[in-house]
Amino acid sequence: MRSRSWLIALILYGLAANVDLAYHLIDDLYTGDQMIAFSEAVVAFSAALFWPIDIVAMVLLTTR
Repeated sequence: MRSRSWLIALILYGLAANVDLAYHLIDDLYTGDQMIAFSEAVVAFSAALFWPIDIVAMVLLTTR
């Protein structure tokens, strides 16, 4: 049961990371030059790995 709960948590974390990656890439398409550069893909990937921190940072940056 314990390993199954870890697997479910890992799958949910991966799903949220994929959603965050897609959000960043789509946001780059609408705010940039309609083309995703390599540097934007790297930033989107790193943000997706640490998506809880990324969400907090996005909220803090929009309130300024």
